[in-house]
Amino acid sequence: MGIIDKTTYTLTCPKCGAIEVATILDKGSNWGGSHWQSMAIFNQFDTTWEGGGSHEPTLKSATCKKCSSKATYKSTYLGDSLLRGCSTNPNL
Repeated sequence: MGIIDKTTYTLTCPKCGAIEVATILDKGSNWGGSHWQSMAIFNQFDTTWEGGGSHEPTLKSATCKKCSSKATYKSTYLGDSLLRGCSTNPNL
Protein backbone atom coordinates (compact mmCIF):
# COMPACT_ATOMS: atom_id res chain seq x y z
CA MET A 1 0.00 0.00 0.00
CA GLY A 2 1.48 3.33 -1.07
CA ILE A 3 0.29 6.88 -1.51
CA ILE A 4 -1.86 7.09 -4.63
CA ASP A 5 -3.20 10.63 -4.22
CA LYS A 6 -3.08 13.58 -1.86
CA THR A 7 -4.99 16.79 -1.29
CA THR A 8 -3.27 19.81 0.21
CA TYR A 9 -5.40 22.40 2.00
CA THR A 10 -4.30 25.97 2.66
CA LEU A 11 -6.45 27.74 5.26
CA THR A 12 -6.39 31.52 5.60
CA CYS A 13 -8.04 33.75 8.17
CA PRO A 14 -9.31 36.92 6.47
CA LYS A 15 -9.39 38.82 9.78
CA CYS A 16 -6.00 38.18 11.45
CA GLY A 17 -4.07 36.79 8.47
CA ALA A 18 -3.21 33.37 9.94
CA ILE A 19 -2.22 30.88 7.22
CA GLU A 20 -1.61 27.15 7.57
CA VAL A 21 -1.09 24.25 5.15
CA ALA A 22 -1.84 20.55 5.76
CA THR A 23 -2.16 17.46 3.55
CA ILE A 24 -4.55 14.49 3.47
CA LEU A 25 -3.18 11.28 1.93
CA ASP A 26 -4.90 8.47 0.05
CA LYS A 27 -2.91 5.41 1.12
CA GLY A 28 -4.85 2.96 -1.01
CA SER A 29 -3.64 0.90 -3.93
CA ASN A 30 -4.55 0.43 -7.56
CA TRP A 31 -5.71 -3.11 -6.66
CA GLY A 32 -7.63 -2.41 -3.46
CA GLY A 33 -9.02 1.07 -4.01
CA SER A 34 -8.78 4.22 -1.93
CA HIS A 35 -8.10 4.53 1.77
CA TRP A 36 -8.15 8.26 2.55
CA GLN A 37 -7.13 9.67 5.90
CA SER A 38 -10.15 11.10 7.73
CA MET A 39 -8.88 14.69 8.03
CA ALA A 40 -5.93 17.06 7.91
CA ILE A 41 -4.55 18.30 11.24
CA PHE A 42 -4.31 22.06 11.72
CA ASN A 43 -2.84 23.82 14.76
CA GLN A 44 -4.19 27.33 14.10
CA PHE A 45 -7.71 26.36 12.97
CA ASP A 46 -10.57 24.25 14.32
CA THR A 47 -11.90 22.14 11.45
CA THR A 48 -14.71 19.67 10.81
CA TRP A 49 -14.60 17.06 8.05
CA GLU A 50 -16.85 14.55 6.36
CA GLY A 51 -15.64 11.38 4.64
CA GLY A 52 -12.41 9.42 4.72
CA GLY A 53 -11.77 5.77 4.05
CA SER A 54 -13.06 4.97 0.57
CA HIS A 55 -14.16 8.59 0.00
CA GLU A 56 -11.99 11.69 -0.11
CA PRO A 57 -12.74 13.81 2.97
CA THR A 58 -14.53 17.12 2.52
CA LEU A 59 -13.75 20.16 4.66
CA LYS A 60 -17.06 21.31 6.17
CA SER A 61 -15.88 24.20 8.36
CA ALA A 62 -12.73 25.96 9.48
CA THR A 63 -12.51 28.58 12.22
CA CYS A 64 -9.44 30.52 13.31
CA LYS A 65 -8.48 29.67 16.90
CA LYS A 66 -6.93 33.10 17.46
CA CYS A 67 -9.83 35.36 16.45
CA SER A 68 -12.78 32.95 15.86
CA SER A 69 -13.31 34.09 12.25
CA LYS A 70 -14.38 31.69 9.52
CA ALA A 71 -11.45 30.71 7.32
CA THR A 72 -11.19 30.52 3.56
CA TYR A 73 -9.43 27.60 1.90
CA LYS A 74 -7.65 26.51 -1.23
CA SER A 75 -7.21 22.83 -2.09
CA THR A 76 -4.81 21.30 -4.61
CA TYR A 77 -4.51 17.69 -5.75
CA LEU A 78 -1.45 15.60 -6.57
CA GLY A 79 -2.98 12.87 -8.71
CA ASP A 80 -4.79 15.01 -11.26
CA SER A 81 -3.65 18.55 -10.58
CA LEU A 82 -3.67 19.37 -14.30
CA LEU A 83 -7.32 18.34 -14.61
CA ARG A 84 -8.82 19.72 -11.40
CA GLY A 85 -6.29 22.42 -10.60
CA CYS A 86 -7.31 23.98 -7.34
CA SER A 87 -10.56 24.99 -5.77
CA THR A 88 -11.33 27.71 -3.29
CA ASN A 89 -14.28 28.37 -1.04
CA PRO A 90 -14.45 31.70 0.76
CA ASN A 91 -17.71 30.77 2.52
CA LEU A 92 -16.88 27.92 4.91
